[in-house]
Amino acid sequence: MTQLLLIPIVAFAKLLTLALRISGRGSGTALPGYLVGRYFPFVLEALISQIPTVVAITGTNGKTTSQTMLSAIISQVPGVRVLRNKAGANLSQGILSELLKRSNLLGRLDFTHAVLEVEEATLPRIATLLRPSIIAVTNLYRDQLDAYGEIDRTEKLIRDGIAQCPNAAVVVNGDDPRTARLTQGLGNATYFMSLAPEYARFLPYEGKLNRPQANSQGLEATHIHINEDLTTDFAIQGQMNGRAVDIPQARTVSPGFFHVYNALTAIAIANLLGIDGPTAVAGLKTFQPAFGRGEILTRQQGPKQVNYRLLLVKNPASFSLSLELLRNIAGLKLILAINDNTADGKDVSWLWDSELERLNQAQIDWILCTGIRAKDMAVRLKYALDTPPGPIPTAESIRQAIDLSFEKADPGDTVFVLPTYTAMLEFRKLMGKTLDIV
Repeated sequence: MTQLLLIPIVAFAKLLTLALRISGRGSGTALPGYLVGRYFPFVLEALISQIPTVVAITGTNGKTTSQTMLSAIISQVPGVRVLRNKAGANLSQGILSELLKRSNLLGRLDFTHAVLEVEEATLPRIATLLRPSIIAVTNLYRDQLDAYGEIDRTEKLIRDGIAQCPNAAVVVNGDDPRTARLTQGLGNATYFMSLAPEYARFLPYEGKLNRPQANSQGLEATHIHINEDLTTDFAIQGQMNGRAVDIPQARTVSPGFFHVYNALTAIAIANLLGIDGPTAVAGLKTFQPAFGRGEILTRQQGPKQVNYRLLLVKNPASFSLSLELLRNIAGLKLILAINDNTADGKDVSWLWDSELERLNQAQIDWILCTGIRAKDMAVRLKYALDTPPGPIPTAESIRQAIDLSFEKADPGDTVFVLPTYTAMLEFRKLMGKTLDIV
């Protein structure tokens, strides 16, 4: 009976998605799931239960990148078919929309694995429906306080979600004191991801840096080296389910120490799924950064070409760590794009908790501020910079900022763009329209 009921519901969702796309009112990543979830709440469970293995990835930062890395690894295995919410729609309506979109007209899903990023507050609401065999928690930072409240509340929400899945293996950031204690008192098998102490001590965790116990299960990254092209090499040691793991070299194209955690998380999950180390390393090599997470967009006009590397910033931790990465860039050309739409968080006071002072150690050619809160960003820079590289223009229009930066850049330059979420989407959309040779 349930399968018969799915047929008209799936047809409705697909028609709605098509109508949204044709009308230019969206891509159907949320509304179909919202309406179906509200009036037919059984559909989420009916669809997800058709997929044998479900992995849920949550946490403040790194969900999308970890998911993309893991999907690249799993896809190396013949016969595996992976479903993921790659558009980043990680609320329940977004996950349901993806399931509806990927099902056939009979409501059937033909996938072996679902790798889903799940928004932190959503996890406890749908954990029993998803029934994940593995839950990964990347980290817990203060994030959008006006939406989530203090980080203690977020920690409790995730712990409640894990507690509903007593059979799930849990992969956590073992250096973050908040994620490291998530399963204390619970029976879940837990695996800790960590960096060697000389690297981990620079990460701005909320509390004292945790060190996994010597006999704990998990992986540690050592010999981390960020190359000139911002790819990162590292070695991995540890043990998973009592078996030693020793990978002398792995590489990720996502820049920065914090992305090494994401790579460890993906490799650990792959291990739990029975994928060996060489296959995981090979899969990681095929990984390409998810949208806005280190991706490079190119604008070419006549013979002039300028590259734009996008590094999403969403809270003080991600902003500070991205700035730390940029300290070593010679002749840094930088766009800071700050919006305050709902998806960004309406309160931009977090800019003052971000360590813009790290730019004083960078060799800067120029900085440009854009987005709805461009002027707030410029004021923050005024107090952060000991010696500004010159006048810092502000252009609330992101289109204008792209044009201005293109004029300022030399052919072949790479401009680093640190945008909030909606600023990133707008930047990409505008680059898409101006990407072609004109």
